[in-house]
Amino acid sequence: MPALAAHYQHDKPDSARTPHLLCGSRFWPLSAALGCLYLAWLSYAHLASHQVAWPADVWSILAYSVWILFLLFLVSETRCLRERLLFTIFIANFALGLGMAAALATLQAAAVARQVSLALWILSAIYSISFIVRPVPAPSQKA
Repeated sequence: MPALAAHYQHDKPDSARTPHLLCGSRFWPLSAALGCLYLAWLSYAHLASHQVAWPADVWSILAYSVWILFLLFLVSETRCLRERLLFTIFIANFALGLGMAAALATLQAAAVARQVSLALWILSAIYSISFIVRPVPAPSQKA
């Protein structure tokens, strides 16, 4: 409890906060990996059933936009290069979804976008699991 209280002392600068949001935790990387695997399965299901068209409604566009803004905030909050890379992969995938939802695309372009999305979700899931396996970098190392 003292460590938690020390985190919220007002006499410490923001740079005294931990630079890691995911490193060292088992819950958040596992949750991210499971979410990525679910989204990869959805992408695969769309490809397998030949339903590659993206929803082009306002709610989908807003949802993608909110996720992108949230992830940009997370990138700004962490100083860990590993976490920034994971959040950047997420941003790329949601930006792909936003682009496909906002623009009219051919079925061939949508199928390629689904394949790219599937690959990005699988890559994200594998990379998320690496946060559980690999320990937190030492404080003397760059984050």
